[in-house]
Amino acid sequence: MMDEIFVKDVMLSLAEYATIGRGCTIEEALTELSKSKLGLTNNRHHHRAILVLDDDGNVIGKLSHWAVLKSLDSGALRNPDLDNLSHKGIPHFLIKMLKDDLFFFRGSLKSLCRAAARVKVEDAMVPVVESIEENALLNDAIRQMVLGHIQSLLVTSSGQAVGIIRLSDVFETIADEIRFGGTTDAGIQ
Repeated sequence: MMDEIFVKDVMLSLAEYATIGRGCTIEEALTELSKSKLGLTNNRHHHRAILVLDDDGNVIGKLSHWAVLKSLDSGALRNPDLDNLSHKGIPHFLIKMLKDDLFFFRGSLKSLCRAAARVKVEDAMVPVVESIEENALLNDAIRQMVLGHIQSLLVTSSGQAVGIIRLSDVFETIADEIRFGGTTDAGIQ
């Protein structure tokens, strides 16, 4: 049984993860995301997001399910996350009224999807601000994910992005550790 599990033991390398340039459209990103599902091995969960790269190949953001859904309405892309207002003491009914006024999502779903297909990923992406070093303990990644309610963390080595660690992979590692006492399909023992 391995005493310590490191981030690099659980992460997916950038080469294994779906990526796209920031100037691409949502439609192009979703096509690339679909293609990425075909290449996964080792019983890994499929990607739920695509990493967005700048012109130099650096990771600058992530196009998540939420980001794609928000792209259905250009107003949702321009307005801040109103849910955070509840932490400031604003009543939920008032937040709902603001959302109803600001976020329309009106019209046929087909027309909303056609418009979203043309949105540039850099306009819809969530900037990547949280990262963790590949040699950090998995415990540190879990702490960061739990405290920040984060689905994934960019993994770095000497300041350069080398991979991503996802909640689904962390969960599988922890579940295997709980069930089997340290023997996992990923070879972690």
